[in-house]
Amino acid sequence: MYRLLVQKTLHSGSKRQSTQLLRSLSTRGASNIPQFREAGFGKVLVVLSPFLVGGGVVAYAKYDNEFRKTLVTNVPALEPVLKALLQEENPLDEVSKKLDEISSTISGYTSTVTGFFTGGSKEEEKKPEKKVDLPPVTRSKSVHVPVPSPPLPEPEPTVEKAKPSKPVAKPAAPAAPSPAPASKAAPAKATAPAAAATVPKPVAPKPAEEVPKSISDLERQIDVAAATAIKEYGKAVQVLKDYTNEVKKVVDESVDKLDSSSWVLLRNRTSARDTALKAAEDAAEDARENIEKLHRLLDSRDIKCSDELKDKARENIAAYLEHLKKAKEDVYKARNLATLGEKYWKKVETARNFFIDEIESLFPGINLSEKKLDLSKDDLDLFILHAFTQVVAHQKELQKLQIEGDQQLKRALEAVRGTDQSEAVKAQLEYEIAKEKRELNLRNQRKLLAIRAELERNLRSQMKRQSEAHTDHLADALAQKEVEMKRKFQRELDEKITTEQAAYKLQLAAMLGKLKGMDAALKEIDDEMKGRADAEKSAHQAQALWGACQSLWSSIRSGQPGKSWREQLRPLKDEIGAVARAAEGDELVGVVLKGLPETAKNRGVYPEDALRERFIKVEQVSRRLALVPAEGARLPLYFLSFLQAALIAKPDVPISKDELEDKPFDFNKLDTYDILNRARYWLDRGDLVKTVQYMNLLQGASRKAAMDWLNEARLLLETQQAASTLMAHASSSGVRFL
Repeated sequence: MYRLLVQKTLHSGSKRQSTQLLRSLSTRGASNIPQFREAGFGKVLVVLSPFLVGGGVVAYAKYDNEFRKTLVTNVPALEPVLKALLQEENPLDEVSKKLDEISSTISGYTSTVTGFFTGGSKEEEKKPEKKVDLPPVTRSKSVHVPVPSPPLPEPEPTVEKAKPSKPVAKPAAPAAPSPAPASKAAPAKATAPAAAATVPKPVAPKPAEEVPKSISDLERQIDVAAATAIKEYGKAVQVLKDYTNEVKKVVDESVDKLDSSSWVLLRNRTSARDTALKAAEDAAEDARENIEKLHRLLDSRDIKCSDELKDKARENIAAYLEHLKKAKEDVYKARNLATLGEKYWKKVETARNFFIDEIESLFPGINLSEKKLDLSKDDLDLFILHAFTQVVAHQKELQKLQIEGDQQLKRALEAVRGTDQSEAVKAQLEYEIAKEKRELNLRNQRKLLAIRAELERNLRSQMKRQSEAHTDHLADALAQKEVEMKRKFQRELDEKITTEQAAYKLQLAAMLGKLKGMDAALKEIDDEMKGRADAEKSAHQAQALWGACQSLWSSIRSGQPGKSWREQLRPLKDEIGAVARAAEGDELVGVVLKGLPETAKNRGVYPEDALRERFIKVEQVSRRLALVPAEGARLPLYFLSFLQAALIAKPDVPISKDELEDKPFDFNKLDTYDILNRARYWLDRGDLVKTVQYMNLLQGASRKAAMDWLNEARLLLETQQAASTLMAHASSSGVRFL
């Protein structure tokens, strides 16, 4: 229907123009020179001058590409007019394409609606869409040249450089021979000077650059340049498509997530897109210059070949440039989509920021990033009222824009009435088609709802009938199943009774075997319990032994506080008897107790605290007798020894580093004072063994004075060693029974 409307409109327009043209021609033929003089020849020139100037501009733009580039750059709206006048493209192709898409959409809706009534009995056969590939270019000597995509010469999509001639815009397929090669060669030759004229300053070839000497070398270089161009254009198109998809994805996702980082990500993507596009444009421009340079070399005398081969090469170059132009248009389309997407997400960001500021001004402290807004009842009512007001305002604005669009379209149609109405018709058709699509969507939704309700009613009735039939079938099946189950149950019952009788006899035999096994197991358990009791008894004995040993150790380790060292001597019979009773029958304990000195058992030993207190007096006396020999001496020698002891001070470091590190040391060099200092050093650190070792080095009267202390210290060490042995034995016995 829409296609018919377009055809009628265009037919009436063309018919009206042809009628006006015939009328003007007939009027001119019938008129004579005096009539022109009556109207005024100047008026005729004024009327015809715009047409003459326009025709001249179009003709010169077709000849000179630089002029066309300048013209389109200053007046971008002339690009579609020039294409239509120069017959480079059909202005009705785009309208026809959109009408075909709308027709296919309407037919799809119609088939969907009718499918509910017909039940999908008739399926439409889907014809696979044929992908339109660029036809290969035929070169001389049957060599195939792949067609690349062009680079971007300028950011404006309407600027073209080195535009090829029209006859080679659609090169012939390889299978079909060219019907008129001469007709294509002539425009190609005319294109070469024009292409050469577009370069104001031809760049001289570099000394290291190889000049092609044959037509095959030339075609090979063109192939490389074209491949480079198509690769760079492909990269640019892919970057733009990825950016557009990323914009759509981020904007769609951020509507729900309210993620502020999404907008920063989009800005980074925008800068990355511009960088990649600029790099692609530069590389594509270099490739295009290489193609133009090779085109100029074709006209030089460096390449020697026949004119026919040169014409074929020019045709191939023109075909390359034509396909490069098509690829360039693809890049422009992708860039326009990317620009539209950029404007879209910036508008969305602005609207979102405005909405957030407005909500935050109404509700201070609200966090819109949360899934659930914590609002009171009054705030929630205010929020709903605000949202409803915004929706109503946007609906009114949408209706206002629709009405203004209708009025602007009518004014535009009235303004362009009487001229070429292809653009106006296309705009009107697009608007009417969009309006019709909205109405069709509404009608289809109503129809779908009605059809769905009807289908649900039919489905309920059919389900009711099916349930009744299914109930009757189940009743019959249950009756048959009952009879069959009774027979099966009786048969299985007899088999189960026989099986259970045999199993019962087996269980009786197993029970007898288990009883015998349990009797043997009980005997083993009795033996194990006895062993366990013995082990527990040994464990308790080990605990008692450890406690008695601990009591013995504490008795010889520390004395009674508050008493003099002379009063802390007491017998150890009670502690030793407790150890013997706790370890009755233990051979090791008996041997250790027998090895204890009788003095320690009957009299007792001085504890470490008492010996430490007694050592102070012994040290003082030994210092005063340092010069006195063991046999004694006269009074002056005693006086000198006493005076020397009073004058010699105690060193800050009483022991050398070599002795602390257990290095070899000559103890014969030590005098009485050194020995006493070292003994005092180790006694202060609790090492009684080292103290006894150093005190044993004393000589003369000092040794006699310290002999009683040495004997008591040895007795204490022997007793401590026995107590330590008993405690270790008790600990090991306890660990063994854990």
